[in-house]
Amino acid sequence: MNIGIFGGSFNPIHIGHLIIANFFISNFNLDQCYLVPNHKSPFKIEDQEQIADQYRLEMINLAIEGNPKLQVDTYEIKKGGISYSFETVLHFKNKFTSSNLFFLIGTDQAKKFTLWKNWKTILENCYLVVARRDFEPISKDFVPNEFHNSIFFLQNPIIEISSTLIRDLVQNGKSIDYLVPEKVKNYIYRNNLYLKR
Repeated sequence: MNIGIFGGSFNPIHIGHLIIANFFISNFNLDQCYLVPNHKSPFKIEDQEQIADQYRLEMINLAIEGNPKLQVDTYEIKKGGISYSFETVLHFKNKFTSSNLFFLIGTDQAKKFTLWKNWKTILENCYLVVARRDFEPISKDFVPNEFHNSIFFLQNPIIEISSTLIRDLVQNGKSIDYLVPEKVKNYIYRNNLYLKR
C-alpha cells in the first residue's frame, strides 16, 4: 500500500489543504492519506492563536467527510507535548510495516529540513514529498546527495490561502465563503472560533 502523511496545525483546515491532499493522493497513487494535526509545533511553540485540539479535529472530520481516501490520525494530539515529525513517521512505520510511506512538506519547510530533529530518521523510513508554496525554484540540494532518491516534488497549483488569512478574516468580520468547506465555515461561526478575546 501507498500511505500519505500530511501534518500541520490545520488551524483551521481550508480548501487549500484539501486541494493539496487531492493532488498528493493522485500524483502518488495513495491508497490512504492521513491528515495529522499537531499538538504543538516545535517551530510555533508560542502560538497563541491555536484553538483547542478538539475543535481542529472536528473541523478536519467535517472537511474530509465523504472522501474515503482521507483520514485523520490523532497520534500527535494524543501524545501531547511538542510534535516531532520523525516520531510521527516511526508511528506510521510501525502501523504500516510493509507499506510505502510518503511524507508531505512545503517548500518553506524543505529549506529548513536539515534543522529538524532527527531528520535523517524521516528519510530512512519514508519518501519526502515537497509541495510548492510559491514560484521560487527548489532543488533536492536541501539534503545531502545520498538522500536525493528519497525526495519527490508534488506537481500542485500554488494556492494563496492560509489558515492565518482565514483567522484574520473571521476576527475582522469578513467573509470566509469558498475558503473553507461550508460545514467548516458553519462550525467556526457556531462555536465563535477565532474571534478576538
